[in-house]
Amino acid sequence: MCVLATLPRAIRLNIMPTKPKNKAKNTHNSKESLDIEVGSIHEELEVPVASELVFRKIWKIKRFHHTIKKRDLLDSPEFRCSVNGMTTFWNISVRFWKGANGKKVTNPLVICLNLTGSETEETGQARVRFQFGVWNAHIKHWECCPISSVVLNLQNTKELLSVGYKSLGVMERHIDPDKDVKIMVKIQIIQSDEEVHSLSQDMARLMVNEESKDTLIECYCDSENKDCEKTPLIVHSWIIRTRSDKLATRMEEQSDGKNKGMKYLLCLPEYSYGVVNELVRYIYTDKVDCADKYAAKLLPISIVYHLQGLKGLCERHLIESLTPANVANILLLADQCRCENLRKAALHYCEGSDEIKGNVHMAGKTLAWRVMEMVNPDLFMEACESIGSSSSNLDSPGTPGGSWSD
Repeated sequence: MCVLATLPRAIRLNIMPTKPKNKAKNTHNSKESLDIEVGSIHEELEVPVASELVFRKIWKIKRFHHTIKKRDLLDSPEFRCSVNGMTTFWNISVRFWKGANGKKVTNPLVICLNLTGSETEETGQARVRFQFGVWNAHIKHWECCPISSVVLNLQNTKELLSVGYKSLGVMERHIDPDKDVKIMVKIQIIQSDEEVHSLSQDMARLMVNEESKDTLIECYCDSENKDCEKTPLIVHSWIIRTRSDKLATRMEEQSDGKNKGMKYLLCLPEYSYGVVNELVRYIYTDKVDCADKYAAKLLPISIVYHLQGLKGLCERHLIESLTPANVANILLLADQCRCENLRKAALHYCEGSDEIKGNVHMAGKTLAWRVMEMVNPDLFMEACESIGSSSSNLDSPGTPGGSWSD
């Protein structure tokens, strides 16, 4: 049975910025050097809503295999995230699982995010969302793990706190030509008071407030929302009109005795309850809660109803979620929706990947690649050229590599 290697006690670090010194020569009188104090620089961002700010930090582990072989633990340099009077200090650490014999296991690794201290003008709770990624040096793309979220009490402290960890298998595709590995972490800090009083959260409360809603949305009940008839989707007509002229044209005046107070009916029978529910959430709040599940379904809707913000949100999520298994489907979707940024990203992802070559190989194409070859042969040939061949008869598949796992 594997157990997590014991984390060491926190090492006290000097978290104040260093004061640079400049040596100047007195050219008039002598060769004597003077140390001149020039002060220090404190980095802090000022933004209206800090919850929309995402910090991204990249840690390069030099000579990766040699380093982890020689070390029992590994900590990144400390880094700082400062915004609106709140400063947090962090590091990333590598720890190792231990096997049944008690020996160190070097693959997979345990990647940990640690809060090493915080300085804040106002103490209180904050929600921290974070996401790890590892650089795929073969296709030059970040492979990201799912987003995690924790609630922390932020106060003036220098105590070490482990926020979360992921188990990571590092494969040959992650090793760059210099034998280095790059680990990324994205951090988003949402202060409780700020989140409560943001426009997005006010609109979220309006979305669930039944008062003054006057429009009923009809869609089909999917298997995951069998009780949708008991909880119909009702919205404010003025919000629909404000956000999308195209959706507004589908609203019809109605008088329904069963649903008193409903002046309008918006029929969207081609979409499931779950998809429409997330569409409504975006219309009210500019956010989608289940992007992993619905981004591919919401992207075509954003094109049809001229929701540019939703289009950008879906594109960014799909680009970050590219894998050898889903790149064909995403490429087809990008071409169908004429999303050039997503299309270019998917084609770039195909470059130099042995695993994708295996998926497109003549003898063993996956279903998505076979569909692409039949319904859009020009796109299929372009993808083949990106992979490294102008023919569908590609090289033999390579050995599939590992990926992020919990």
